[in-house]
Amino acid sequence: MRSIVAAAILLAGGPLSAREALVGGTIIDGTGRTIENGVVVIDRSRLACVGSATECPLDRKTRRIDVAGKFVTPGLVDAHVHFAQTGWIDGRPDGLEDKAVYPYEATVAALRADPGRWHRSYLCSGVTAVLDTGGAPWTVTGPQTRDTDRSDRAHVRAAGPLITHGGRNEFYAYGSLKDEPMFLPMESAAQVRADVARLKAMGAAAIKVWYLDPPKGREDELDALLMETGAAARAAGLPLIVHATELRNAKMALRAGAHLLVHSVEDAPVDAEFLSLLKANDAAYAPTLVVGRNWSRATLSIATGEAATIDDPNRCADTAIMERIGKPQALHAAFLKDWGGKVTPFARRFEAVGREAYVMAGNLRAVRDAGGRIVLATDAGNPLTLHGPSVNWEMEAMQAAGMTPTEIIVAATGAAARAIGLGEATGTLERGKEADLLVLADDPRKDIKAFRSLTHVMRAGVLKPQSDLRVR
Repeated sequence: MRSIVAAAILLAGGPLSAREALVGGTIIDGTGRTIENGVVVIDRSRLACVGSATECPLDRKTRRIDVAGKFVTPGLVDAHVHFAQTGWIDGRPDGLEDKAVYPYEATVAALRADPGRWHRSYLCSGVTAVLDTGGAPWTVTGPQTRDTDRSDRAHVRAAGPLITHGGRNEFYAYGSLKDEPMFLPMESAAQVRADVARLKAMGAAAIKVWYLDPPKGREDELDALLMETGAAARAAGLPLIVHATELRNAKMALRAGAHLLVHSVEDAPVDAEFLSLLKANDAAYAPTLVVGRNWSRATLSIATGEAATIDDPNRCADTAIMERIGKPQALHAAFLKDWGGKVTPFARRFEAVGREAYVMAGNLRAVRDAGGRIVLATDAGNPLTLHGPSVNWEMEAMQAAGMTPTEIIVAATGAAARAIGLGEATGTLERGKEADLLVLADDPRKDIKAFRSLTHVMRAGVLKPQSDLRVR
């Protein structure tokens, strides 16, 4: 029988016949079901049958691709990314900004000029669908989001500008980008209704609220505006997704109707009320365990002038960003200015990250134990949380926090697809869905690190060797 390597070479440019089948592998379908010695039949870009050899009989016209000894899973789904951010400090106007080194407008221009940039890193890493949880309008209207029915692009849903009471003034109107605001104001009931209407007209897939801890004395006012935003989102037929990292604020988000909490609760252990609200909403919980520590690693790299080590086993990280990450000394002067040349606040930040990590791990277990829905989410685009490779780091952090590999596989495929509004199209290996799948050399049920053994990626029915997808 022909090997998968030979078959993949033939398929590198696309299917040679309309109907083909992966045969002999262990199928882990994203719902918790496993099929040993299974068959996956692909008819053009769709799954025609997933099951045993008896359930999926093959005729002579179907091309067989031998995957015996391999493991077949759905493509990974990252429920929290940012197309407008790069994975380094240059992608954040509120970072250690030095306009002479990394002009933000030039960064945006480079991102818009190459709409396939992050898609290459996603597919290389086995990510076949993502949710952009906030960015300028072009992250909703541009080709990186719209032109995603191709085999060289991941599925994308995008929320667009964030509604918030926080942020700096330049976020609302940044230089020549004033017509492309990252944030929309949360100042009155009429304003948030107008914001939601603007986002719906733009084509946003969700309404995102960046709900920072309300300033003292404004709690009731801002809570009311959050509730108003939730009501407006429901009226518009759009899911509400909320950044709320404090227990109090996360509860308010759920009361407002949040469909997805895009970060962990990190300030205190979750309680029975929170868990009840989460389950009543059937809301998804996105832990984003690694992004905080990566921010601190990025700052340390700039402070010391030593390039951060990047764990990129499949060589999927974007080349241009890797070059910038390798030259942290370019922003050393900006670091000294921001931190006043003092080590104490920097050290305290590291202490805070350690405390938050402990709380987040405990809260992840509590949500799991209560039967809450958990999804894979990285916050990719933030400094050192790279588009693509960060899914490995996040899944491994989820395992270290106490989730089983099987639980993580479901969270990273079927559950995440449902949370981002793509559950009917992808995320599980079931008849009628898009043929988006991965082939692994190692068993991910034993250790989630098996996703590092990715050998092949299929998107929209086109199977490619992972080595052909490498960015570097």
